[in-house]
Amino acid sequence: PFSSIWDFTERVDPQVVNKRSLESLVKCGGLDSTGATRMGLLAVLEQALGHGQKLAADRLMGQGSIFDLGFGDEATPDEQPTRHHPAIPVTEFEKPELLRLEKETLGLYVSEHPLSSVRDQLRRKTDATLGELERRRDGETVTVGGIVAGVKQMTTKRGDLMVFLTLDDPTGSIEVVVFAATYNVARDLCLADRVVIVKGRVDHKQAGETKVIASEISAFEAVRERTEVRFALDAREAPAGVIRELARLVREFPGESPVYLSLDTSEGPKTFALGPEFRVRPDADFLAEAKALLGAAALS
Repeated sequence: PFSSIWDFTERVDPQVVNKRSLESLVKCGGLDSTGATRMGLLAVLEQALGHGQKLAADRLMGQGSIFDLGFGDEATPDEQPTRHHPAIPVTEFEKPELLRLEKETLGLYVSEHPLSSVRDQLRRKTDATLGELERRRDGETVTVGGIVAGVKQMTTKRGDLMVFLTLDDPTGSIEVVVFAATYNVARDLCLADRVVIVKGRVDHKQAGETKVIASEISAFEAVRERTEVRFALDAREAPAGVIRELARLVREFPGESPVYLSLDTSEGPKTFALGPEFRVRPDADFLAEAKALLGAAALS
């Protein structure tokens, strides 16, 4: 195993791994095992390459170095000479940039799909995943979502602009055809790395390849997932039995999120935590029913 980028360039023939290939290895995570950040590795990459090239040139010319003078693998740590290299910066790219570099280098995401964290939210706004479209009927209208991984623009015979989008989600990839009328409305969304919702028609006719002919394109906006649910009520004015009804509702949506009640009582404000058997799944259906029961102002 290579212990560092310096170790890598010292041991690997620079004619085999040039700057471009080493840069690609770093971008896709090939040297993550050294413990250094990818941003840090890219910052010292040219220095490391220069160091390796010098050692290779010295070896080719028969010039020994201090490391060749009596220090073998059997030498103790105290006897081994120390190589002093510039420190590698510890700062790192943000996760979206790391994923972009992986996709740019390999054509696929390695660490995770950029939509993994919002997969459930995306699924609730669509009626099909991209991986399911091959099994949908030709001409069927579907709503799908994903991240724009590629954009190819062209001009029609009438001189109008249209685009072909490569849309990715965690289940697959598909081409979306956006004709001029739709493109004119959604031009600002047809950009690389935008996350979009596409309504369109399944098309299996072109050489057996499944496409979607877009009729509508809208932006996907992720919302912060609730890790807990809090309700605020005036117990002095709440209808009798409302807490019992709330408990019944919570039991119909079992999940992992704890539920808290902040009550204004005749003895002052009090906050109660419902027991572990009343943890809830705070999805859109539960929140809608809770608002209908308690009023929209009760949900904090």
